[in-house]
Amino acid sequence: MIKKYKSLILYGFFGVATTLVNIISYYICSKWLHLNVLIGTSISWLVAVIFAYITNKIFVFESKTTKFNDTLREIISFFSCRILTGILDIGIMYICVDCLHFNDMIIKALSNILVIILNYIASKLLIFNKKDTPGIKKSHWKEILIFIIIFGLSVLFMMNSPLNILKRGESLVDSSVFRFMGMMITKGYTPYLNLFDHKGPLLYLINALGYVIDNISGIWFIEVFFMLFSFYFIYKTAKLKTNSFLSLIVLLFTTINLFTYFEAGNLTEEYALLFIMISLYIFVDYLLNDKVNRLRIIICGFCFASVCLLRINMIPCWIVFMIAILIKCLKNKEYQKLINYIIYFLLGSLIITVPIFIWLISKGAFMAFIDDYITFNLRYSSSGMIDKWNCLFTFTNNVIVIIAIITNVYAIIKEKKKTIYITNLAFILLTLIMISISGRVFLHYGMILIPTLIIPFTYFVNLLLKGKEVGIVIMIYLISQLILPTWLNTLSMTGSLYHEAKNKNSLEDSMAMIKNIIDSNSSYDDKITVYGNWDYIYLVTNRLSASKYSYQFPIGDVNPTILDEYFEDLTDNNPKIIVISKGLYSDRMKTFMTSYHYVNIYDKDDVLIFKLDSN
Repeated sequence: MIKKYKSLILYGFFGVATTLVNIISYYICSKWLHLNVLIGTSISWLVAVIFAYITNKIFVFESKTTKFNDTLREIISFFSCRILTGILDIGIMYICVDCLHFNDMIIKALSNILVIILNYIASKLLIFNKKDTPGIKKSHWKEILIFIIIFGLSVLFMMNSPLNILKRGESLVDSSVFRFMGMMITKGYTPYLNLFDHKGPLLYLINALGYVIDNISGIWFIEVFFMLFSFYFIYKTAKLKTNSFLSLIVLLFTTINLFTYFEAGNLTEEYALLFIMISLYIFVDYLLNDKVNRLRIIICGFCFASVCLLRINMIPCWIVFMIAILIKCLKNKEYQKLINYIIYFLLGSLIITVPIFIWLISKGAFMAFIDDYITFNLRYSSSGMIDKWNCLFTFTNNVIVIIAIITNVYAIIKEKKKTIYITNLAFILLTLIMISISGRVFLHYGMILIPTLIIPFTYFVNLLLKGKEVGIVIMIYLISQLILPTWLNTLSMTGSLYHEAKNKNSLEDSMAMIKNIIDSNSSYDDKITVYGNWDYIYLVTNRLSASKYSYQFPIGDVNPTILDEYFEDLTDNNPKIIVISKGLYSDRMKTFMTSYHYVNIYDKDDVLIFKLDSN
């Protein structure tokens, strides 16, 4: 491992050393030579870059150039690269901090990470590239170019989120709940104990990190990260069965439905997608190429546990592929190997499970976690068979899914090596069953169908190319009718957002009015309650909820005792402000407000706002 990653390790070590040289040289210029800040900064930067060039040339990349022209080229390239990445760093800080007002320290850290990565890539591939390694430049640049394309696609797709850096708008219902949970974690509250929701704890920790980065668009940056590597592993998995170009085509085909399933983002399925994709790549590479090692198995276990800590019914990938691996090992009598797989898989699962469980136990929230995450969800998914069948039909009745199923069946019939196709067909069917088990037709459930489409669509595009001219014509037709319209629409929308972003307030007029009313009639220390399901109000006003139940519907319909507990919380805490959707203005709420002397201070559209009468 040390030999394999020697250049990375040394690059990191001398990167730290370069930083120290920069600081020390600036100290000398400032304290000893009494030079002004600009001159001192310039000299210290120059000294640090010279130190970095020497150490990178000799120790990190072991460049053997001795001719004057080659050395001069290295020096000019090295300094030019550092100047360009320095300008990039300044540009990122200006746009994200001065213009968009993100947290400066967080952005500086992210910018430095990007700069370090770009400097390393440039040094390895351009500046100190060894001449005796034929083809390395071409192959590496090809992969870098593909990664940049996928990065662009992921950022463009994520402009469909209302939280993107141009719009910074209002998150939808579920996303607002998760963001509120994240905000409350940063304020010292614990999910399940002080706050109610029935998703896994990892989702709330992800949103807490997003809130730390930036209270509005912070989670969007995390979403971009997850989407980027989800897309990348779709490409990598397809590439196991076809070439790079067709793998990109598979990526575009399989993500068509994502535009429908996304539903404004920041949902459990979106984060689960990456963990599923990583594990799927590992499984497929094993079944096709018998490629496996300890690290891969540990990663697979980690991904499995991560999805379980988001929502348990999203694990069909591990169920069907682990059964396939079990059958393969038993058939080949590889019993010891199978035991090792299980041990390392469990180890990977424990890496993320144990710290989160310790956190919940230390807060006294573990049993509440069991009640909310397990018991409540069992009741939540206890709908009738008619609803389940309706949900199953909705997700199956889709042209992309139908093409995938038909292609998968065709591959099973035609191909001699059927294991991967039989396993994937089981993957499709079990995923359809699992997302339909609640009987609730929420389109975002369909996001976890995306990984099931990769194997059949890889086979599909390969099949089209075998048809030569006819296949190419069919592919062009499908691309023009299915792929291009969705992406071009997003590109057009992004352009519109860019032109609107300069003068547009991130809050809609109605929400700005509600915020002003709450701000004028309460302080940040006052607790409020929103009766319904509109947690975005807590976020935009930075107010705490007067009840464990920041929202009450539909959870109050699933478990009516929740409403009893909610009104008990209101009785104990007497919220300063009560916000109500008119359609939910129940007799029980009217009785409560009459008893505790609330007065109406806002009545417009579908919103009522009441204030506790201090007299």
